Amino acid sequence: MSGTRSGSESVCIEELIHITCDQYQRKGFFSTNNVYNPFLTVLLCEIMSAKQINRYIIKEILSPTLLCIVIFTMVMVLGRAVKLVGLIINEGVSLPDILVLLATLLPTFFSISLPLAFLMGIMIGLGRMSADSEIVALKAAGIGLARISIPVFTLAFIFALLTGATNLWVKPWGYSAFATKSFEIMRQKATIGFQPRVFMNQFNDVVLYANEIDEQTDQMHGLFIVEKKPESTSWVFADSGNIITDDQAETITIRLHEGVVHRQQTESADNYQLIHFRNYDIQPEISAMDGPKKRKGSKPKELTTGKLWDTIANEENPARVKELQAELHLRLVSPLAPLLFVLFGLPFSIQSHRSGRSGGFVMGLVIFLGYYFILSSAFTLTTDAATSPWLTFWLPHLLLGFTGIFFLRQSSLEKPNFLVSWVDQAQITMQKRARKNVDS
Repeated sequence: MSGTRSGSESVCIEELIHITCDQYQRKGFFSTNNVYNPFLTVLLCEIMSAKQINRYIIKEILSPTLLCIVIFTMVMVLGRAVKLVGLIINEGVSLPDILVLLATLLPTFFSISLPLAFLMGIMIGLGRMSADSEIVALKAAGIGLARISIPVFTLAFIFALLTGATNLWVKPWGYSAFATKSFEIMRQKATIGFQPRVFMNQFNDVVLYANEIDEQTDQMHGLFIVEKKPESTSWVFADSGNIITDDQAETITIRLHEGVVHRQQTESADNYQLIHFRNYDIQPEISAMDGPKKRKGSKPKELTTGKLWDTIANEENPARVKELQAELHLRLVSPLAPLLFVLFGLPFSIQSHRSGRSGGFVMGLVIFLGYYFILSSAFTLTTDAATSPWLTFWLPHLLLGFTGIFFLRQSSLEKPNFLVSWVDQAQITMQKRARKNVDS
């Protein structure tokens, strides 16, 4: 709160209401010796319309929220950009392809940054209002916590819709598009750039040599291939062959015709095989970034929500069913995160922090990390322990909801919050130790 200032033309309260009271021109009417007068603040809070209060609170929360969305998203993009730049340098992937991969990863980043940024917006915005005594002024004017929470819950509902839409529809599309684009890059790398009479090592476990390559049909003649596996090493000679790609299964096959295979087993020097063939297929291992070397169908996170429902109903493998159920319920509970963050963020942000304004930020991190630890544990229990997702996902959210309502009620009754006090005390202790280390 910046207080008041008086002059020949106007008396203003700058921080809280951003309006000029031109009708009160007499110097000292609302102030005494230019010192902040609580009566003035309370009176101006009374004459402010509900629309002005809502707009002001929304602005205070939305500004840091949007900034946090940009910051958190950029941090996650930079984390992946290091690996993507490695693809440009080491694998020769073009910059436009890298930009497409980044674009497909953005929904994954937004699914995390949206609720986290909203929580931090509450902690920073309302924490600033509380530190500047604006919350106290609103309460003194008869505007209690229930009234203050209306615009905050309105924002929470909007962010819940955005988070739900991202996790239910946009994020699965992003995963699927990323996998498809990755395979397309690997296919281009495998089929483009082949030259006759040059040893080519586009694949992880295969070295290929072709004496001649037909540029029109891509048919290769006079082939020599070295295939290395953990259990054996094979030397393959073939009269002709070509490369076949399967976009549906996302596999690459080297199909050879009329040749011979010399195979040496790794564990035994005496175990040697000589195989003549008419047709012989080699499926080299391919990889992109951190994915598996061979894709065996779509992962649950790449399936659309509708496809998840259908797959769960038709899947016979119990382990696969649990994995699909965990992914489905993880998406369904995602819109609840912003609503839960309001229940915890509202009472925690307006509490006075002895550790300073940084206490609200630390408290926000504690809430966020605790929530996503619960989500991670729920996913693990569902997939590995075969626990019902209704117990692992929905029951914790129900308990968190009741806990948040309890904290919100305690705050509305002006009762101290023990969790805030504990975090404050821990932070103060850490600050004291840091000062001692610096002084020593």
